[in-house]
Order: sequence, then structure tokens, then C-alpha cells
Amino acid sequence: MLFTVMLVFCLSFPIEGLAASVPAPDTWSALQEALDRAPKGETVTLTHDLTAGPSDDTLVIAAGRNAVLDLNGHTLNRNLIPGGQQSPVLSIEAGGVLTVRDSGEAPGIVTGGYYQNGGGIVNHGTLILEGGRITGNTAVQSGGGVANYDTMVLLGGEICGNDAGRDGGGVYNHPLARLTVQGNLVFGNSAPKSSDISNEGTITLSGTGKEEALVEEIPAIRSYINDLAVLPAVVLLLALLLGIWLDPWLSREQKRSMHIIVGLVFLLILQNYLEYLLSLFTGNTTLRTAMSVLGYSLRPAILVLFCTLVAPDVHRGWTWALVGANCLVYLTAFFSGIAFQFIGNHFVPGPLHNTCALISAVLMAWLFFLSLRQFRPRPRKDSWLPLFVTVLIVASVVLDYTSVFEDQPVSFLTIAIVISCVFYYIWLHLQFVRRHEQELLAGQRIQIMLSQIQPHFVFNSLEVIRRLYRREPETADAALLKFERYLRGNMDALAQDRLIPFRTELERTKLYLDLEQLRFPDELHIVWEICCTDFLLPSLTLQPLAENAVRHGVRGKQSGEGTVSIGAREYEDRYEVSVSDDGNGFDPEVIPADDHSHIGLRNVRERLSYAGAELRIESGPESGTKAVIIIPKKTSEKEDSQP
Repeated sequence: MLFTVMLVFCLSFPIEGLAASVPAPDTWSALQEALDRAPKGETVTLTHDLTAGPSDDTLVIAAGRNAVLDLNGHTLNRNLIPGGQQSPVLSIEAGGVLTVRDSGEAPGIVTGGYYQNGGGIVNHGTLILEGGRITGNTAVQSGGGVANYDTMVLLGGEICGNDAGRDGGGVYNHPLARLTVQGNLVFGNSAPKSSDISNEGTITLSGTGKEEALVEEIPAIRSYINDLAVLPAVVLLLALLLGIWLDPWLSREQKRSMHIIVGLVFLLILQNYLEYLLSLFTGNTTLRTAMSVLGYSLRPAILVLFCTLVAPDVHRGWTWALVGANCLVYLTAFFSGIAFQFIGNHFVPGPLHNTCALISAVLMAWLFFLSLRQFRPRPRKDSWLPLFVTVLIVASVVLDYTSVFEDQPVSFLTIAIVISCVFYYIWLHLQFVRRHEQELLAGQRIQIMLSQIQPHFVFNSLEVIRRLYRREPETADAALLKFERYLRGNMDALAQDRLIPFRTELERTKLYLDLEQLRFPDELHIVWEICCTDFLLPSLTLQPLAENAVRHGVRGKQSGEGTVSIGAREYEDRYEVSVSDDGNGFDPEVIPADDHSHIGLRNVRERLSYAGAELRIESGPESGTKAVIIIPKKTSEKEDSQP
């Protein structure tokens, strides 16, 4: 409080001989020149009403200026219509001081301003209101009358009849700002929330009919906490960067893309913070322009890199051309207002201001299309991640543009991009898992082929057929045809990823057993108990079980003679395929690691597990073996329903 009183005393009562009056201005531009010539508390007095013309701009109290504006009962009208051009009536830069007085009989008025925050006056320095009426101004978000970002003292006058789209119809007090109000000077304003004063910083109220009190440092502390809320995102990016660097599974191209994306996102966070701080504490328009150009240029580039991750094989030259064109448009801000410009530390959009939004919309649509391609040829759960990222980015843009959320140093879009980086890293890992599964399946096919078409079986079958040609040529021709169909069927089965009809698997198994019966016509007996065939199962799952039954069941007996039974039955919720023999049996829990005869059995179990089916083995010493394939009906029906 003592600081405020001393400040008001020193600024309101300059030392005699130093204070002077500046000639009365008769135009808007002349008033700006008069304010520029008032460096040490000179008074600029209005002698008639002033209305800004189409070419006039905001009146600026530059850094280092200490001006006194006496309205003298006249009107200062910015003459803007809400929804059109945005510009406040007065702007006080950091380090500037403005005292507003009114020595006229009728109230002097400051009106007609329309701006994002602070329709009437935007204060980054020191504002002392001793008289006059700030009325008829509009803010898109906060502070219809005044947006205070530093020091503001209300000793007299009125702030009334102003509007704000979000809060603080009369005054908005920033978290880092200090506001002193003596008397009921702010009233009759309009806003959805806090119609008169929206305070997030430090405020002192006195002479208002309420008990004098300092209200309150807590909003500022809360704002600091909000500013630090982005730290988890920064830590997340650092952890992600370390994970990418240590990840041995990502390709060099994927790592390069992810490293570039993370680096650009770090730069975007830094740009957000610097742009926010520059808007509060400096009037250096060159730095603000550079930060804005950087932000507008980074966002489309990050989107193109996301597209590269989703579809690395798609030509993307045109997307980088869009990024380059977007950058060139915003670089014009250094010498032209065609994209945007800063006048008096205030952002003024140009006719091409929405170029970044339009190009980003095109890139988002392209990213959405590429994400949809991941569903082909069949739906994949992990393909939802790129789609979710697309929706997340669009939603963040909506949040940034809506008026219901508070200003913050880091935009929702930047936070969404950080989250998107994590999701895309997860998505890349899911792609690796999918490729790894395909490689395992390919390896299994080779193992199955080696286990099913062993050289001794091929040689023995050819030897039997050669002998048949001497005695029974016609039977030998039929056997050779079966052998050809058997080999072709097994080769075709190796290329099958999806479930196949049981009839196909049964036919291959019959070919194998027919060839074995040619070798052992009196020792090998086959019993068929097929009750149903209209269902699906993984390829090369029945035939290996039949081979085990012949090779280790029947042929493993001392007599070398036995029976193999093959059955298929339908139940209410499943299908069961069984292969049994009357051989010596074995302990199913003990399978020697070096016993290559059991490779087929392990492969069958794994292939069934991928399809949601299972294999059960019932066996024991001297009691034969029964292998049962259990296929849930929902598994067979689900695969059958896909094109």
C-alpha cells in the first residue's frame, strides 16, 4: 500500500518547473505526436472530441514516456465495431506511464475500442486513472475496459458500460499485475464471468464500502503453478527421447523422424513460452515477430513428419512444398503486414493470417486419410492410434480458439503434439510387434515344412511308387498323383495366414495317410469318424498330429502294427478334432528339447493359440495317445465373416 501511495504521489505531482503543457492536438495522429513529445509528465489536453479514422491506429505510450492526458470533458473514440478490426484505444508499453485526468464539466470519455484483451486500454506499464469515463469498449476475451498486466491505480473516474466475451467486463488483472481501486469506480460492465473485475493477480480495495483488504496473492501463485504444469510434458519428451535413442528395434529412418519431431516439439514449447513472455514484458516487435513466425512454421512441419511415420513409402514432396510456402508467407511479417504485424506491441492480423490454419487443415486431412489406410485389408486395433492423434490435434485447436479457457503460456495444440509423439512411439512399437509376429509365422512355416516333408518320407514314398510301377503300373500312377497333390498342398499351406476350411486340411491329411498305407498296407489301419466339416481351422494343424500318430504311435510299437482314429464333432460352443492311436504313449509334460520329432507338435500348439484355439494331449505310458484340437465357434465364425 505504501508503494502505491508513493508511486501515485511521485507521478501525479511532478516537480514544479519540470511539468509543462503540450499544444492541444486537433487530430488523432496529432494526439499521438503530442504523447510522444511528453517524456517527463507533460500534460496533453483535449480541446474537442477526437475520432479515429480508417488509417489511424492505437495511441501508444512508449517505454520511457510519462504522459498526462487531460480529457477535459471531451471524447476519445477509436470508432471500431465488434467483430471487425481489432485495436484498443490506448496502449501503454512496459516502462511507460500514463495518467488520465478530466478537468471538464462534462465527463471525458474513452470509447470505441475492440481488442482481444483490453478493449479500451492495454496496460503493460503504469496506468493512473484520476478522472474520465472508460465506456463502450469491447474485449473478445478479457478486460472490456482495461487489461492490466503491470501496475494500475484507480483514484477517480469511472469504468462502466464495457463488454468482454469471457470475463472482466470492466477490468482484467493479470497474475503478475498489481491493481489498486479507491472507491466504487468499476461498475455496470458485462461479461459471462466476473462482470466488473476479473482478478488473477494482486488487488487492493479501499473506500468501496467494504473493509479495506489486500486481495489476494493466491491467484498469482495459482497462475505460476499453471505455468509449471507443462513440466510433466517436458519430462515426458526427455524420457521419450532417451527411449528412442536406446530402442534397438526402430529402424534408422524411424529413429531419425522421431528425433526430429521431438526436437521440433521442444522448440515449439520454448517458442510458446518466449512469445508469452515477450507479450508481457517487452515492446520489441522484431523479437515478437520472429517468435510468431517460428511458431507458424513449426506446426505444419511436425504434421508432415507425423505423415511420414504413418506412411513412409508415400511420396511427400508436395507436403514439404506446402510447409515451405507457409514459412515464406509468414516471413513477410518482417517487412509487410500481409500475414500479420505488431503495432505498439499489439498483434494485428493481415489478410493471409490464416495461411497456417488452412495448410494445417490440408495436412490433417492427409494424415487422417493415411491413418485410414492402415485399416486395409482388414481392421487393426492399433490403427486407431493415428486416428486418435488426428482427433486429439483437431480438438486442441478448438480449445485454443474457444473463449471459455484461460490464457496459458503453452497452447493446447503444443500439449496435444507432445502427447501425439508418445502415441506415435507406441504405434511404431505395435508395428514392430506385428512384423515380428509375421516373421515368427514365416519361421514356423519353414519348420513345419521341414518337419512335415522329411527327406526319409519323400525317399520312402518314391521308392514304394518305383516298386509299384514294376507290378501295378496303374496303382503306381494313382500313387504318384497323390504324392504330387500332397507336396503341392503342403507348399500352398505354407502361404496361408488365415483360417482354412476343415475339408481342405482333411484332404491333405488323407493324402498323407494314403501314401503311408502304401508303405504299410497290413500294419497301418485308419478309422474315420467325421461328423462335421463346415468350420475353419489354421492350416497344417491336423496333418502333423496324424503324422505323429503314425510315426510315434503305431510305428513306435514293437509289433509295428496299430490303428489311427481321426474324428470331428460339433458341440454347442465349439468344434473338436481328435487324432488318437493305440501306441505306447508318452508323458505329455516331458518333451525332450533335442527330440526333433516333436517340433511339429509344438508348432501346432502355437499356430492354434494365434487363432484362439487350443491343443490338448491325453497320453500315458502303454495307454496310447489322443490329441484334441478345440476351436471355439466364435473364432471360426469371426474369421469366416471377413472378406
